[in-house]
Amino acid sequence: MHFLVNASDINAGMSLVSHALSVRPMRQAYEGVLIETADEGIFLTCTDGEMTIRTRVNATVSEEGVALMPAKLFGELLRKLSGEIDISIDKRFRADIKAQGSNTNMAGTDASDFPDVPEVCDREFEIEVPQVKLRDAVGRIMFAVSTDETRRILTGILMEVFPQELRFVGLDGFRLALQRVEGEYALPAGKESVSAVIPGRILGEFARMLGESEEPVRVVCGKNRFMLGFEDTCCYTSLLTGEFINYKQILPSVWKSEVKLRREDFIGAIERASLMAREGKNNLLRLSLTDSEMTITANAERGTALEKIPVSYSEQEFRIAFNARYLFDVIRNVYTEEMCMRFNSSVSPCTIAPLEGDQFIYLVLPVRVLD
Repeated sequence: MHFLVNASDINAGMSLVSHALSVRPMRQAYEGVLIETADEGIFLTCTDGEMTIRTRVNATVSEEGVALMPAKLFGELLRKLSGEIDISIDKRFRADIKAQGSNTNMAGTDASDFPDVPEVCDREFEIEVPQVKLRDAVGRIMFAVSTDETRRILTGILMEVFPQELRFVGLDGFRLALQRVEGEYALPAGKESVSAVIPGRILGEFARMLGESEEPVRVVCGKNRFMLGFEDTCCYTSLLTGEFINYKQILPSVWKSEVKLRREDFIGAIERASLMAREGKNNLLRLSLTDSEMTITANAERGTALEKIPVSYSEQEFRIAFNARYLFDVIRNVYTEEMCMRFNSSVSPCTIAPLEGDQFIYLVLPVRVLD
């Protein structure tokens, strides 16, 4: 194998596929980056056994071939090179890497142990979503995705597709996060909606690779496989099997009280009060609503915190308490200047949504306390 490649191009490719490298690889092949020559370029592929990322890099190929190089070492070397890089790999899989007076020899291995790229063969549906919208929607619900493997289905993100709307839902038993992405989505004939549950950690990793672009991302789902494709990159994983919790039954359809407030005021007060809350036994924040004002308090052996912020609230006095971290995780993912919190009682779920529209809904469970 022999090819010439620009340093910035191959470094960009390595940066993408490295998202699929595991800190503790289960197999030696998972430590490597698969390099394959192709027409007018090369393909780079990495996998950790659960997700696979493959990208094409422009290159001038003079001799075809396939080899597996140690991904971490290979990537670190490339990051220190610039300009045109000359890479040749012999039949014993030893690489000779040259660039601007630098010459490094590196041992690779036979690629026969590297798993095949798991294409989606039995396609159920395919849609396109702007990169930035998918990235933001997934990023804003990741905090609510469970990490408890005993309820594996909740470690996934539910993706629901409707003709005019795409939904992403994560929940962990304490919080629920829902993001909507409006658009025109083509569904299979006779279907009013389709859905899939994608491993949350992996979809989050894929989303972090996306940029600010409005260019479309291809989302392809089969019966068991998922693929996300953008530009010259394709990302693959398996879908989770089982029934996701019916989140619509969890979200209250009516509420008794509603408070409107500015996100900037609220998140600043929560951040300050949380400093004291985390010194306490339960990391608890107490919220009290009276006379168009919200009071946030936290108590610990080392002291107390009290914050007051203006709100729009005209109901009778209301008190509720939350785990400080759970509440902060929700509020930091609100991206509108104003929002509303809706309550039914001090022990029932609280929902947080924009003042207008329904582009997002968050739900957080309160903590039962004795006054």
